[in-house]
Amino acid sequence: GYTSAILEEKGYDTKIIDFLISNIEEITEEEYLKMKEKFMNTLVLEAMSYKYVYINCEYGLLKTCIEIAKLLKDNIIIVGGTFTNYLYAAKQLNVESLKDINYISLGDPEKDVLNIIEGKNNYIVEKTESTYLYNSGMIDKLDDVPYPNWSKYDLSKYDGKLYLVASKSCSYNKCKFCDERLIWGNRFRIRDYKKIVDEIKYDIEKYGINDFFFWDASITAYPYIKELCNMIIEENINCKWTALIRADEISDELAKLMKKAGCYSIEIGIESLNDKILDKMQKGEKVDTIIKAIDILKSNDIVVEGSFLIGYYEDTKDSIIKTIEKSKTLNIDFYRWHNLELAAEYLLQNPHIVDAKWEKVDLNYPNQLLSKKIINDVGGYFDMHIVSKMGKSIPEKYPDVKVGNLSLKEIHNLTRKAIEETEELVTEEGHNPYI
Repeated sequence: GYTSAILEEKGYDTKIIDFLISNIEEITEEEYLKMKEKFMNTLVLEAMSYKYVYINCEYGLLKTCIEIAKLLKDNIIIVGGTFTNYLYAAKQLNVESLKDINYISLGDPEKDVLNIIEGKNNYIVEKTESTYLYNSGMIDKLDDVPYPNWSKYDLSKYDGKLYLVASKSCSYNKCKFCDERLIWGNRFRIRDYKKIVDEIKYDIEKYGINDFFFWDASITAYPYIKELCNMIIEENINCKWTALIRADEISDELAKLMKKAGCYSIEIGIESLNDKILDKMQKGEKVDTIIKAIDILKSNDIVVEGSFLIGYYEDTKDSIIKTIEKSKTLNIDFYRWHNLELAAEYLLQNPHIVDAKWEKVDLNYPNQLLSKKIINDVGGYFDMHIVSKMGKSIPEKYPDVKVGNLSLKEIHNLTRKAIEETEELVTEEGHNPYI
């Protein structure tokens, strides 16, 4: 949406095509493949009217990006997103396998795509015979970016929320398990709170939607969060919103203000309920801090979703089971259990931990089919949502891989145990086929 808005502001025509399927839980593989073929055919026809095609690449979708590039021989193909940035940072990006892709965007796509179109070749950081790796950096002044072009989407297919951004990157930026810096860059950047309020009012008026999700690493790290909330209250804006926070950044005073300004739900990155593991993660928080934050939010009638990580490098079976047991005593409303995803820094330091052909990992399938699809390559097992997405389906086999103290199969089994023991309150994961 942002890239489209920037390009149209410069006078370029854009179209957004998304592969999002209704009632996807019910379809068979045969039905899904027919839908995918239809989508690909539509994409080929639509691309005839354009010179450039940008494809957003999330974890496990590079194979689909390559498939699309092979079909669009007459277009200039740009691929960017968290997965390609992750592989590049970990030195796992096999550029030779990307010969059908013209550009890999490694900076803010909103900036890279415009600069590529305008022929600014000074941002090429690496090249092969057919593929350029391109990085024009991050956008410095977030307030210069126009509002996302949500009108290019069929919003009826989505969850009824619109995204907002108050800041980019993480102000803390030290957690060893996190690749946030690959998404938003290393430098913490913020928007003017008045501009955010203007955007909220604009979205309500234009799209008739007043439910928002702040896509910040932590909304409470935004230095003008109090001013933002006060302005929403003073202008009597009828909106509601949800966001992520760090536990050590919330106070009773701030929670009261956020609630009054429309905050109804918060996700806290808990990760573990073991202080030693939190220290190894460089989380910068203690278990007592997490419990206090939960109690503050609940006392202010804010729904709390706890996010956990199973299988960190120093975790043991015992530490994980104790975290699962202790989690059930917390006053939280929903659980989100993540299995370990290898951080780019860890993969860089341990390049032989997995022998993955990342460009062949294919997670572009409905959740109910993933247990059969990930067995083709070890990389698929490390999508942090893969266990929760597979649900009760279990892969027929597991690679012989050990990370830290636990095998990959043990990490998955313990994640599955956590989900099963909190089943009624587990947040349902979205489905993978999304291009």
